[in-house]
Amino acid sequence: MKSLGRLYGLRDGLTVALTVLLLSSILWAKETDGSDWPRWRGQMLDGKGQGENVFRSDDGFGLKVTWKKTLGSGYASISVVGGQAVTMFSDSTFDYVVALDAETGDEQWRFKIDSTYVGHNGSHNGPISTPLIDGDLVYAFAPKGQLIALNRENGKMVWSSHVIDEHKASIPFYGFSTVPIIEGDVLVVETGGIGTTISGLNKMTGELLWTAGNDTVQYQSPITMNVHGQNQLLCVGDRFVYGMSPTTGDKLWEYEHKGNRRSRGGRSINPVVAGENRVFLAHGGSGGGAQFEIKKTDDGFKAEDGWTTTGIKQSYDTAVFHDGYLYGYSNRFLSCVDAATGKAAWKSRPPGDGFSILVDGHLVILTKQGTLHIAEATPEKYTEVVSTQVFDNLTWTPPSFANGKIYVRSLREIAAIDVVAPDASRPAAVTDIKIEYLNPDGDFAGLLKKVESAADGEKKPLLDAYFAKQKSFPIIEDNRFAHIVFYGEANDIGLFGDMLNSGQEAPLTQVAGTNLFFGSFELESDARLDYAFRKDFDNFVTDPRNTHTVPTAFLPGGQASVLQMDEWKRPNHFEESEGVAKGTVETLEFDSKAIGNKRTIHVYLPAGYGDSKDRYPSVYVNYGGNAKDMALMPNTLDNLIASNRIRPVIAVFSVASQTSFREYARGQRDQHAQMFVEELLPQIDEKYRTLANAENRLFMGADEGGYAAIYAAFKYPGTATMLAGQSTHFFPGSGGEEITALVENSDKLDVDFYLDWATYGQRGGGFHWKDFNVAFVKLLKEKSYDVSARQVNEGFGWASWRNRTDEILEKFFGMNQTKK
Repeated sequence: MKSLGRLYGLRDGLTVALTVLLLSSILWAKETDGSDWPRWRGQMLDGKGQGENVFRSDDGFGLKVTWKKTLGSGYASISVVGGQAVTMFSDSTFDYVVALDAETGDEQWRFKIDSTYVGHNGSHNGPISTPLIDGDLVYAFAPKGQLIALNRENGKMVWSSHVIDEHKASIPFYGFSTVPIIEGDVLVVETGGIGTTISGLNKMTGELLWTAGNDTVQYQSPITMNVHGQNQLLCVGDRFVYGMSPTTGDKLWEYEHKGNRRSRGGRSINPVVAGENRVFLAHGGSGGGAQFEIKKTDDGFKAEDGWTTTGIKQSYDTAVFHDGYLYGYSNRFLSCVDAATGKAAWKSRPPGDGFSILVDGHLVILTKQGTLHIAEATPEKYTEVVSTQVFDNLTWTPPSFANGKIYVRSLREIAAIDVVAPDASRPAAVTDIKIEYLNPDGDFAGLLKKVESAADGEKKPLLDAYFAKQKSFPIIEDNRFAHIVFYGEANDIGLFGDMLNSGQEAPLTQVAGTNLFFGSFELESDARLDYAFRKDFDNFVTDPRNTHTVPTAFLPGGQASVLQMDEWKRPNHFEESEGVAKGTVETLEFDSKAIGNKRTIHVYLPAGYGDSKDRYPSVYVNYGGNAKDMALMPNTLDNLIASNRIRPVIAVFSVASQTSFREYARGQRDQHAQMFVEELLPQIDEKYRTLANAENRLFMGADEGGYAAIYAAFKYPGTATMLAGQSTHFFPGSGGEEITALVENSDKLDVDFYLDWATYGQRGGGFHWKDFNVAFVKLLKEKSYDVSARQVNEGFGWASWRNRTDEILEKFFGMNQTKK
């Protein structure tokens, strides 16, 4: 631990403002009491609301929306003290802290923080951290790094600082999200700098009191806990958990938690006190979570490993501890884990993926679909008591509970919910996602009708006989309807696939009294889609009755089954063919100074290259490892060259780095373009016999790889005249505006385009990849570019993109094409 003195500067007028606050004879609002919710995770930082008999009534109870107001985007939850509710949001122009009357939802004041923090890589605009209310001050940590103290009565600034400028903190990929806490007179915030991981500030002035730690921080927040009778800070970094003195910042112990920092939820590890001197961490990733115990030693404290579990994992929700059990999410499934052993007690598909707190022995769950559920917190099973639909848009924030009310928000609205008598609640029926059953007059529907009406002992023979005769799966009827089925031992079958929104999982419907699960879809006659199952919550499997499988990087498990309608014709250009002369693939290790990392490059040389002195055109393929191994492009090149459909070419497959999603389309796109043009191209042209001019170069890629191909060509005009993208990433907030502006503001270049995209591409939450691609093609045509563009009734992934790599190569390198 080191003291840096007074690192944070004070704004003009601070002394006057503090004097007014400290000498005021009447405080504007009461001090926080046990029924308030003054910060993220509540009064005790454990996700538990205070109150008894909230959900206990002989006649039952219901839920009623007391008020609901429009609110802009943001992930901040709601802090409530003394009749005032405070949160943060964005109106897509600016980010704000806003105070509302907790009883009516009427706005009391708002404070403008800065221009909006723009969502990217699938995130939405606005702040992530939650305001902290303490006495007459509201503390807010903005996503760009401003740490602000505001007067609760009027929202005026009391002091502010900036952790990047003044504390040398590094901004996390999605912005600062940690939620500060207060211990005595110390405001504790995880700032995330090396040597300054955690900082303690004077809560009234912002003056730095201490700073400590040598770890980075992403989306974690500190808590306090009683450790062997001593009040300690627990702060989680990306590698370590620190036990610290809240007054001095002295480190009392540290523990390397081994969390997965790259997976879903892996960088938002928040500690949960799960018994005396015991802490639970949901690491993220497939490895699940772990418990550790803090023990007293002769010279202090030490933390020791306890059990591990896969029962709670891969979720942004933070678990709650109640009566010896942990309740939280295992991926999308609400789960209960025995805190003594780590063994799972139950998992449940209902109520759906979301965020939970605990109130009066009940779980209060807000799902991402905007439904609110109350369920008993019991290790026996998921037992829902009541539920209601609150929002019809995406939610990504845990509920809050204060003074008998539940406070919730979505990405567009905020609401307060009262617990009321059943006849006053107007309950709305809430169900899990259901796949609509189609074609009621078809043979499959006829089977289901027979099974449903049959006696229990007759159901299985009917199904066995039907499946023995059925020749192919999924079941296709009238070249219009597709029935995806699972028939076998299982308790639950979830479906992933191109027919659903991106990242969505839907349960197949189980026919009562049988082991048959099904889902039905109406599709185009030439549709081709990938899908996979999740069996009994944890096991990802392909369809055991479908022999057509493909590798995939976009569905869990790495393999997918293929649904192909009758008019879809499977190409064979990527299949290995006997008797065809094969090219060779050389592998290089490429070290880039421009981007500061290394990557593997695979170079395809056409058959006969070694025996000739000819020079060849070249194609550069982003996400080259997948294009080579999953799209099987070397086979395509061999076959097209051997059949004289294209001229012999050299193909350069640039393998993605671990940060290619940033390099291709986001913060490092300029460095990547520089690396691509100034380092990779010259090295390839020097080592191999290429036709080293723009007229004989094709840049191509899929998703962000397509973005990077187009961006490099426009950033460095004259490097390539042929550009191709498949399901190209033009997502707003993640580089979409920048590449559009680059093309729109550039002089017309001598380039031709090929672009394709899918009807069943990336979509959900109000966006669709096809819309972005259609808009980009419109821009290109307005600029008079030659564009070959098409939409296909397929999905998103290499098993789809490879079906058209022959079209790309023939467009640009066909035997009838003349190049210099």
